[in-house]
Amino acid sequence: MEEADKILVLLKQGDKHGLELLFRHFYRPLVMHALKFLPRQEEAEDVVQEVFIKFWERKRFDMIDHYLRSYLYQAVRNRCLNILESRAGITMKPVESLLEFSDTETPDDAEWNDRVEEIYREIDRLPDRTREIFTAIVLDDKRYKEVAEELGVSVNTVKTALSRALATLRSNLSEGAYLVVLLLVLGGN
Repeated sequence: MEEADKILVLLKQGDKHGLELLFRHFYRPLVMHALKFLPRQEEAEDVVQEVFIKFWERKRFDMIDHYLRSYLYQAVRNRCLNILESRAGITMKPVESLLEFSDTETPDDAEWNDRVEEIYREIDRLPDRTREIFTAIVLDDKRYKEVAEELGVSVNTVKTALSRALATLRSNLSEGAYLVVLLLVLGGN
């Protein structure tokens, strides 16, 4: 019997040791998964803790026969997207359709690493000033005004360069990689 199945059995029996095992077995990997969507460690940890609490309090484990791992990864992903949606004031549902994996799957580390490498390759191909502005705003989480002052340009110049960078990345990246860029943009500003 797999570890996840053992945990499910204990949870269904109401054994709090199952909750402890759930935490020990899944907490760290789920935080790493949340960090694929959210920029800050504390925020990712809060999401995972919230998912665990709801999972226990609402006895969600009673609805699951197998696939505990998939359920938890999906719950964390959904919670992260809800946070990003509320920050941006938009609905993420159309963006979700860009994901290249089904609801029961999550990208493995190799797939994730491929997307990240693809993103950095395309960022490196951007013109110098555009790359500098994109990196400052999206990756370094700086504000438009701050970047404009550092570079001695107007805020409109910064916005235009960012728009050009996003348009270039959209046309050159795979859909899954571009989704990651969108999540970074929405998560930062």
